[in-house]
Amino acid sequence: MFDAQGRLIACEGANTGGGRRISITTGIEGEKDGTARTLADRYDGKRFNSPNDLAIDGQGRVYFTDPRYVGGESRELDFEAVFLVSPAGDVKIATRDVTKPNGILVSTDGRTVYVADNNPQGPRHLTAFTVKADGTLGDKQVLFDFGTGR
Repeated sequence: MFDAQGRLIACEGANTGGGRRISITTGIEGEKDGTARTLADRYDGKRFNSPNDLAIDGQGRVYFTDPRYVGGESRELDFEAVFLVSPAGDVKIATRDVTKPNGILVSTDGRTVYVADNNPQGPRHLTAFTVKADGTLGDKQVLFDFGTGR
């Protein structure tokens, strides 16, 4: 996804040498460097599971899902969550109130974050969370239960 400055923000998952990070690449729109660097690759000193999908809000905060479906690399986090990266690069948990977060979207007004919880052995829900002042997520609402399907 591109941020307001035209930089490419990408999830680099696990498996087959994935970076297990959120990267930021400059030089996409008219610049010449094309340099990719790590925006975030750890929470509390531990590597992410497998960053999968992301969304950027109007304040430049990056929300991303961190499930683990595949990949033989050792897991350092014993949970899956939605994380939040501030424009300064600070990382915090946005919510752990999902079991296997996958797709994510921020509403245009920035007040709601939608997350697909896609656990083959558990909930398969489309959820909506309200965004708190600090960017973390609260007040979960299940919008649709996919049951055992997808």
